[in-house]
Amino acid sequence: MTTRAELPAQPGMTVPGGTVPQWKLPDEGWGRKAADAATLHEPQNIREYVTMHQHLKVGGGTRLLDVACGAGLAVELATARGATTAGIDASARLVAVARDRSSGADLRVGDMRALPWADGVFDVVTSFRGIWGTTPEVLDEVRRVLRPGGLLGMTVWGHVKASPGAWALRPFLWADASQVTHQAAMNSLGKPGVGERLLTAHGFEAVRRVDVPFVWEFADPESYARAMACTGPGYEAIQTIGEQRFLHDAAQLAAEHARDGLPLRAEINLVGFIARAPAPSGGASSFLAEPAQLSAGASAAYADDKGELGYVMNATRLWAHDTEAMELLFKALGHVTRTAGLSVRDRGILVTAATSTLGDSYCSLAWGAKLAAAASTQVSAGVLAGDDSLLDARERALAGWARRVAADPNATIAPDVQPLREAGYDEAQILAITAYVALRVAFSTVNDALGAVPDWQLRTSAPEAVLEAVTFGRAPAPVAAPDSP
Repeated sequence: MTTRAELPAQPGMTVPGGTVPQWKLPDEGWGRKAADAATLHEPQNIREYVTMHQHLKVGGGTRLLDVACGAGLAVELATARGATTAGIDASARLVAVARDRSSGADLRVGDMRALPWADGVFDVVTSFRGIWGTTPEVLDEVRRVLRPGGLLGMTVWGHVKASPGAWALRPFLWADASQVTHQAAMNSLGKPGVGERLLTAHGFEAVRRVDVPFVWEFADPESYARAMACTGPGYEAIQTIGEQRFLHDAAQLAAEHARDGLPLRAEINLVGFIARAPAPSGGASSFLAEPAQLSAGASAAYADDKGELGYVMNATRLWAHDTEAMELLFKALGHVTRTAGLSVRDRGILVTAATSTLGDSYCSLAWGAKLAAAASTQVSAGVLAGDDSLLDARERALAGWARRVAADPNATIAPDVQPLREAGYDEAQILAITAYVALRVAFSTVNDALGAVPDWQLRTSAPEAVLEAVTFGRAPAPVAAPDSP
């Protein structure tokens, strides 16, 4: 549910007909005109939903829960991206709309402070202006239902007063003064540092603030007024000044911003947060047990890791079941590296661009640290986040091609190869660069599919900016585990 205005927390509230639990109260405001909320108000949030789904890499196989799902448009959009979806909201009337839109989703009416799902069942939890500074305890429940390394994506209002479209929220201020004060407390998470501190305090890591485009557009002042009247904060204002006056005054306000031949438009500052649930302490290094007896090749690989790194990588433990396969893979990587003439910096760009696109945290952290050392922390964090502004033209060609290969090799077209030619690479080198990316993707795919946990040492070796950029994939092990021989 978006822009939810909650009444001050209390066990229950006496209303005509008896006592209503506090968590059910939002239905009075948001649910009373569910059809209007679903068709006039909620579609205004599409930019917000799409942006956050993109940041969270929602796609086929993602198990996603939307907290305060309202009429379920965000659930419907996540389902369209291939996710297996669930949602919860306090309003039975809005959930009825959500079920009509997404009959295959697991949609429930309930209290987001007590989520009715088992521990660790979701890869992603979203909440679009549904978790506020007044409901911090919800974050504990969200972390509980997320798998280790799972992602939370949530949005809150940012610096509204500085927004070009701040006028569009003015009707919410027509509520009783105590309700307006409560709204301000709800909106505190968007202030600099506040949301980050709260998420960290509730056990999340790699917390990152992201920009979220947000615009309300309406055909005319009357449709704007109806859209505001079906919201929770709008209902609070209606309780104070009456519905007819609310509709009249809101339409009159909007008329002041009407543009000939164009829709009403209100750009409003919105803040997004991406945060990761931590891995449990003392967890296994992967889904596979280490071989009971190490082969000569595995023993040599363990010794190489200890000599170079001071510890045995979890990926090496996984591949100990077939070190010959790993050696052949890396022999092929060495061959194409020489053919393409790739430097450490080049390889860092290719690997971080490809593995961040793939959603592999292990190689993103390991090579993010290497790229930071070979170039800079800013370059590394930028490539991991999809920002190539600090790269030169040749390096941008490498990063762009790596992302295309990792994302969907069947979607590439002939012009996509041209930047590599313009960067000076011949046909044999382009083949070698592509093989390098594909081999790195293959290595990451095996590690990820078999649950290889990024080593805890990567937490200390990777720069903070790199750690903050890797808000995807499996979380690094949180504590040092005894190193088996």
